[in-house]
Amino acid sequence: MSERSRGRYSASSLLGLSEGAVRGLYEELKRRGHLEARRGGAKITDLGRRWLAERLKARGILGAKLVEEVEAWGLRYGGVAASLEREVRKVVAARDVAVRSGAAMALVVKRSERGFYLPLVEECDLEAEASGICRVLEELPAGASYLVVLGEKLYACVKGALSAAAVA
Repeated sequence: MSERSRGRYSASSLLGLSEGAVRGLYEELKRRGHLEARRGGAKITDLGRRWLAERLKARGILGAKLVEEVEAWGLRYGGVAASLEREVRKVVAARDVAVRSGAAMALVVKRSERGFYLPLVEECDLEAEASGICRVLEELPAGASYLVVLGEKLYACVKGALSAAAVA
């Protein structure tokens, strides 16, 4: 999801997991050839990228992107954005399951010829209120729906996005 190398400390802080848990994950991913250890951190390999894409696709996720920091409604957030192959019909249920996973905010977004919009609040000008989110969504593969799950800890956001995608 991110092209940067990350050390265990940086990853544990970002994910909201202990450094020991991240060390264990790194070791397992390195053993499988999905992660390459480098000075200053670890980076996902091409094999790891393909493995991740296959796992996401099996869950109906066409693409995902780490959101390092984005401004929305006057606040700054980090998290994850994803494009889905299916339309999210249960918008409130998808949003609620993501937030119950620990995310601060979850948006189900759709796209029309006029741009991105929130299906239950179509009068909201998403470009004006959260242009950074729209820019992130532009970088994803076209999907029937999009999820943006934001919060303090990336682990909660990823868990929320996977849970919300399952509701789609």
